[in-house]
Amino acid sequence: MKAVILLICSLIGYLFGSIPTSIVIGKIFFKKDIREYGSKNAGGTNAGRVFGKKVGLIVIIIDIIKTIIPIIAAYFICKYTSLNNYGVTDYAYQFSAIFCVIGHCFPIFAQFKGGKGVSSFAAIIFCTNWLLTIIGLCIFFLVLKLKKYVSLSSISCALILPIIALVFTIVNLPIGMYYASYSYFYTLTIAISGILLIIMHRSNIKRLINHEERKIKWM
Repeated sequence: MKAVILLICSLIGYLFGSIPTSIVIGKIFFKKDIREYGSKNAGGTNAGRVFGKKVGLIVIIIDIIKTIIPIIAAYFICKYTSLNNYGVTDYAYQFSAIFCVIGHCFPIFAQFKGGKGVSSFAAIIFCTNWLLTIIGLCIFFLVLKLKKYVSLSSISCALILPIIALVFTIVNLPIGMYYASYSYFYTLTIAISGILLIIMHRSNIKRLINHEERKIKWM
């Protein structure tokens, strides 16, 4: 039964993550497929470049919400129903989180061509731990201020936050929100999501190495 519950949570997380926000908005309001313009990526950053900053922000917000919903739903359903008897609450929301990122990057509703996982990764941090959220924001905007690369800021968070989560787990620092408990599996969840984010940024990494990555101009 535990395996069935985790499978269902994973499937729901994947399906929510697979909602191709920027593709839907692009086709409905602009009659364009975002994957054919700019960096050809279906994430919020490229949507902002192609359709404008406001649209990009809307895409990011929706992508964050679509990740938060199945994570919180998995927690509360498994915590406050008879499913709690199977002891899968923490694993359920974390499986949901991981598969939300997978769905965002490889959406079944968009030929498995999605975003790079930044919004989903951020959403997991945001809805599970307030201190990691603050630290993540500080890292992101500090790197962005110094280097002017959104991709480098995202990659930096993906590299550093799992390490910080591991340290908090080791010292048993009880600062997680009520639907997140520090554990090695939680750290693994953050690490897996971060690794996937980095993999999806491999083309950006090549451009960073070759000094060809596009810098922001608004900071």
